[in-house]
Amino acid sequence: MFRKIKCLFVFLSFLSLTLHTSCTDPVVPEYEYKEGLVYVDAYVSTAVGGSYVLITETSFLSGNLVDLFVKNATVSYRNVETNNEVFLTESDKVYVPPNDFFASVDEIWELSIKFSDGRVYKSKPETIIAPVGFSNLKATYNSELLYRESEKAFLPGHFVSLDLDDPGADKNYYFWKFRSFEKLEFCEQCPERIFRDGKCVASPVSLLKNKLMSYGCDTDCWEIRYNEDITIFSDDFTNGVLVQGLPVGNVILYTKNNIVVEMQQFSLSPSAYKYYKVLKDIVDNNGGFNAPPPAALIGNMFNPNDSNEFVLGRFTAASAVVKSVFIDRSQIEDTPVLRDRGSVFYERCRDICLPSECELVPPPDRCNPITSVSCEESRFRTGIRPEGWID
Repeated sequence: MFRKIKCLFVFLSFLSLTLHTSCTDPVVPEYEYKEGLVYVDAYVSTAVGGSYVLITETSFLSGNLVDLFVKNATVSYRNVETNNEVFLTESDKVYVPPNDFFASVDEIWELSIKFSDGRVYKSKPETIIAPVGFSNLKATYNSELLYRESEKAFLPGHFVSLDLDDPGADKNYYFWKFRSFEKLEFCEQCPERIFRDGKCVASPVSLLKNKLMSYGCDTDCWEIRYNEDITIFSDDFTNGVLVQGLPVGNVILYTKNNIVVEMQQFSLSPSAYKYYKVLKDIVDNNGGFNAPPPAALIGNMFNPNDSNEFVLGRFTAASAVVKSVFIDRSQIEDTPVLRDRGSVFYERCRDICLPSECELVPPPDRCNPITSVSCEESRFRTGIRPEGWID
């Protein structure tokens, strides 16, 4: 899944726009700053772990317009043909279905969202079309992979490419996402603090000045990151042609840890491709996902109880082909983006208890140092060995 997009604008005029009938093409309108603007980024995928719903709403905080994750919503997918409803749960500021959920080709799905204040949002139905395969997934290192305006510098990393054997019978539209998996040395680190009850807290007896208290993982654990840009492709000029070495993702060198990149290739409907094409143009022209775009997008979401409310974002149902590539980064000499935080320290009894207590034989149980913590399963961390990992 990719980062949320800061949609900060509301529409003033929509010439000849019929939003809640048949038109689901993206629209670039006139705009002004306003709070209360709902944005939805939602997927139903044929890949396990590829489905999610992200919901944000703009709000003014300390004079700044920001995107806030919408909590406590009731979110569900519904299979239109079978009427089977799948409820999603809130996790790491996103809503996700059960871990084993996946959709199938030719199924028709729609999205339903109910806010805690009673507002309801729905999507138009989406049909999952057949996927197209790919081959020769590989990663190539570039010390100047991309330029990041916020850093005023080029960032190193790998670009991932593949060979696409496009079918000639139909028009095809593609969208790529990836997840990367880096094995963690530490599951938690707390500058000048200790880790207790899921968070960093002050030590009751020690200042821990200039100490980075570090806690290993009690099992193998991988950190998960997601793509930060949008990669799409249309076969307008390559219908039925083998496209070799097509770049489909940038993997930034955040650390020098070895990494597995799990690439997902989605086959999109024409309307979904049009939406992501406009979205890509917005993001590319405004410094990436973290920059406010100069315009907003309407997809296929709507409020059935308020035809005057314009809902940003899109619900997409798409088939995916998934393959992984392992990248050995041990020989890279460039400096990673996330530099070391300094020397690490491990808990001692005197970091958490008085010296007199630590001298007791044995010391109280509460004085026993903690050196490792569990690998909590989440959208951004897993203890499940990723496919393609090499020790």
